[in-house]
Amino acid sequence: MRYAVRQSGRAVAYCALAIGCGTRDEGGYPAGIAHFVEHTLFRGTRRKSAAVISGYLDRLGGELNAYTTKEEIVLHATVLREDWTRAARLLFELATEATFPDREVETERGVVLDEIISYKDNPAEDIYDRFEGLLFEGHPLGSPILGTSASVKKITPRMLRNFVSEKFVPEKMAFTVVADVDEARLEKQVLKVIENVFSQSNR
Repeated sequence: MRYAVRQSGRAVAYCALAIGCGTRDEGGYPAGIAHFVEHTLFRGTRRKSAAVISGYLDRLGGELNAYTTKEEIVLHATVLREDWTRAARLLFELATEATFPDREVETERGVVLDEIISYKDNPAEDIYDRFEGLLFEGHPLGSPILGTSASVKKITPRMLRNFVSEKFVPEKMAFTVVADVDEARLEKQVLKVIENVFSQSNR
């Protein structure tokens, strides 16, 4: 997988894990599954519950978030410099060990359906989605990132697991860190995190 590091002169560190599978890569799945995956990654892993994940970086004074585009899903975190490896391990855990519990999937389905309704109530967002739909008509890029209410209702936990299993592979991932750490040392630490993650996921 690809990675990049950069030294900064700030007390805050930034980590991001980008997976090259957005809306245009949903072929064979209901529209909006990439965005649904992004939401449900946070709802539990093999080692952490949704509640633990929610408060994991909060306790460090950090921030955890994610977004989906037509071309990628990005998980990102902002923490103090000394905590960046914890943040990195959490991002990789979400990407490689998410369990998609049935109850949590249903909770997030309601969140996503509400989000679709709110977009429809926002003329600027609705017009932009319609414009892209016309511009890329017949192409996967023409599908709305959120999907439709009908398509989101079709998504099952099994589909989410299958999508991640197929798409969340090292060759589609790129990991970046910006921190006030010497770049040679930072690179060694990044490689160690990556090696540990994928050696565990292959057990």
